[in-house]
Amino acid sequence: MIQTKNMLKVIRSLIIIGIFHLLITSTVFGEGTFTSHSYGGKTYKLYVPSSYHTSEPFSLVVMLHGCTQDANQFAAGTEMNTIAERESFIVLYPEQTSSANSSRCWNWFETGHQARGSGEPAVIAGMVQQVKNNFAIDSDNVFVTGLSAGGAMSVIMGATYPDVFSAIGVAAGLEYKAATNSIQAFTAMSSGGPNPKTQGTLAYNAMGQYKQVMPTIVFHGTSDYTVQPINGDQVISQWAKTNDLAYGGVENTYINDTPNQTKQGQVSGGRSYTNYIYQDKYGITILEKYLVNGMGHAWSGGSTQGSYTDPNGPNASELMWQFFMQERGEQDPNEDDPGEGAPPMTTASPKGGTYTSPVSVTLQTNREAKTYYTVDGTTPDENSPVYSEPIFIENSSTLRFYSVDSNGLSEELRSEDYMITEAANEVILSSIAQEDGFVGRFSADGLSTSILKVGDKGMYNTDTYRTILSFDTSSLSSTHTIKGAKLRVYRKALQGNVQTMDVDMKVNAFGTSSSLESIDYSSAATYSNLLTAQVPSQDHQFVDFELPSHVLKEIASNNKLQFRIKSATTASFTSNVLEIHGGEHADYAPQLIVIKD
Repeated sequence: MIQTKNMLKVIRSLIIIGIFHLLITSTVFGEGTFTSHSYGGKTYKLYVPSSYHTSEPFSLVVMLHGCTQDANQFAAGTEMNTIAERESFIVLYPEQTSSANSSRCWNWFETGHQARGSGEPAVIAGMVQQVKNNFAIDSDNVFVTGLSAGGAMSVIMGATYPDVFSAIGVAAGLEYKAATNSIQAFTAMSSGGPNPKTQGTLAYNAMGQYKQVMPTIVFHGTSDYTVQPINGDQVISQWAKTNDLAYGGVENTYINDTPNQTKQGQVSGGRSYTNYIYQDKYGITILEKYLVNGMGHAWSGGSTQGSYTDPNGPNASELMWQFFMQERGEQDPNEDDPGEGAPPMTTASPKGGTYTSPVSVTLQTNREAKTYYTVDGTTPDENSPVYSEPIFIENSSTLRFYSVDSNGLSEELRSEDYMITEAANEVILSSIAQEDGFVGRFSADGLSTSILKVGDKGMYNTDTYRTILSFDTSSLSSTHTIKGAKLRVYRKALQGNVQTMDVDMKVNAFGTSSSLESIDYSSAATYSNLLTAQVPSQDHQFVDFELPSHVLKEIASNNKLQFRIKSATTASFTSNVLEIHGGEHADYAPQLIVIKD
């Protein structure tokens, strides 16, 4: 009987613990579904509120965690799922892998992760697209925010995918390209990055043909000694510059980094803070910053059930959501009329960019107005041509224009650059499969024409394997001018941690002949350490090594070129090996892509 009573006590305790766990889980992760998915070699968690239905598109917020964190911790700390359940939007939590960064930081400081279509930005954008494919998402209301390294990556996402994201949030983050290597990263974190106006122009250039104003909200603590507060200031200054350029393609004082309003706030029983509001010339809030007094390196507000949060600060999750929604349905300075008394606004379609054939450009104003333009780069005036039909641009040109309405209100000058290039005259050479292969550092490490790999064999060895690729360039006439070339290789499989590849180039052959030999491993190259690139994030993806201009002369003037691919892996007990597709698969064979006149 005593045993029975004890057993009943245990059962009751387990039931109470289970109910408590369910209540905690419900509080942290919400009443909807919180599920795991994967894309591009990385996992992500997705919160879908219980109110979701396919009849109406939902907003999407992308949350990028900080170093050492994962999706569960970030969701618990920020409590964004709770807001999503209440406000009916979906939340996406991408997760960094320890193989990509040992501290699980997003690699915001590496050049391979700072541009559209490459590295982690491409993977994050791909996750968004995957969610769009599976759920009803309002494309005009997709936002991204993050903490620390995640905040820095949010800045990169806003600059490289402005067609995907409508606004960004940055908590304890850094400006665009604050660093381009790990040494610079620590310098930027402690004392700030380069001139934010320069970085603002770089971010604008990164937007390319998708350029548009990117509303941004920033949170930073005055006692953040990990990422110093100057970085929050630089994020604002950088985006003020970027948005000023994005408004019309020229500096036009659309917005600057001087706040229009400054407000003091106090969290009840918590921290005081200063709220800076930056408005465009039409009075619309485009940038906002919260400087939290005494807060360290943390997400302001939130819950201690996560990590790196400060519940005594203003609630960043709530304030970011309010900021994001402030943009929905409101004035886009590039499109609609911001209000009575404002000048007209004109947009060009298609926008400026690089095109391989002539383009027909239409100019459209948001109300009846007369539009003056030039296509020779000069500044138009009332003596310039008046727009009446599409403008045909067949040569590279700068289109400048402005409109004047019937009340005499004139908009500021706008500009679009159109680069018209001939379709590339490409010659694609596949590597010679019987001459390709890997060579080991020592004879015991092997040699094979059936496997292409780089990396190490483990047991604290490094750079054990190198791959040789051989190309016959005799078909290229020396009478042609080589305008560009790139080496393309496809990832086949990855074991362990191989992050980058380096390339040497040899005119003719590394060894005594173009056939694979053991001496190919260390034989002198014509150009050593010529190229470096990030390893693709998933199997069957390719990476292009752009050959610098000073080696292009070698391509048409020689009959044979060889490339040696290697990787400086980190010594560890287990092996780190990247396999590359060879000629066994026509779709993934290594290629030398040559552009000639």
